[in-house]
Amino acid sequence: MNNRKLAAGIAGLCLAVGVSGVAVAANTAAVPKSITIKQKAGIDIKPNRYLQDKLRWDKDLYKVKSGGTITVVNTQANEGPHTFSVVKEKDMPRTGKAVENCKICNKLGQAHGADPNSDAPPKFQFLENGVGQDTPPNVDKPGDSGLTGAGKKGEKISLKVTAKKGSTLYFMCIIHPWMQAKVQVG
Repeated sequence: MNNRKLAAGIAGLCLAVGVSGVAVAANTAAVPKSITIKQKAGIDIKPNRYLQDKLRWDKDLYKVKSGGTITVVNTQANEGPHTFSVVKEKDMPRTGKAVENCKICNKLGQAHGADPNSDAPPKFQFLENGVGQDTPPNVDKPGDSGLTGAGKKGEKISLKVTAKKGSTLYFMCIIHPWMQAKVQVG
């Protein structure tokens, strides 16, 4: 009788270890060294009711290794340009009113050197910690930003992620503030 209990206990332990091993293996999937962020677009309309713009990032969550690269690509003609702008989660607009008067968008747009009364390109394509520059930033904190270009299909920027492993970077397009997602750094 005791041998049966011992055998059942060992079998149960083996099963538990086997199942946990599967769970551990599933959680340790390789984090990619580079990712590509694209947008999706579309419009829904219900006459005399609403127009819904479906312009958005193709995912809500991306994962990349620290030291890896993020490439943002305009995949839709006439739907850009776009920015990849790291912001604090609390600064992301969550209402229609906040999208229409996006404070962080205005702040980062000014740092890029954009003139809100002109269609001219901004003075700086990139920001490092909220300061305009001509070279891509090390992406690790709010205020790091890059602009894809004039909005032509195929235009892209590549940015190096220097945030520490375990960090979460919240980002948005400051031109289209409803385009919001996050990057988990592995």
